[in-house]
Amino acid sequence: MKKLGTPRLLRMAAYIDSQVTALFGRCPALFSFTVRDRAGLPDHIDPTGLRGELFILDISISPRYGKLQYDELYEQISAAIAAAVAAQPEAKDLLRGRTFIRALH
Repeated sequence: MKKLGTPRLLRMAAYIDSQVTALFGRCPALFSFTVRDRAGLPDHIDPTGLRGELFILDISISPRYGKLQYDELYEQISAAIAAAVAAQPEAKDLLRGRTFIRALH
């Protein structure tokens, strides 16, 4: 990951964090998820049939959802990540390999 020393990277990181915080606010069952690139995919996932550069893995939710609700949650995470990258294309570099976890207070 790039160092966050420059003001531009700091703003980008803050933007990503605000998008993820809003996502956690909209999805109370979501506890955590990880964003990976092709190189970071687990060995059991064959990347040859996958499209895109970033992938969402390790989604933790509670209570457990059925497939339909899980798919809807996955779409919300995907939309939030895609919106962040669309607004800030360089955000891909800050998203790769990150795990986002709901802050509990």
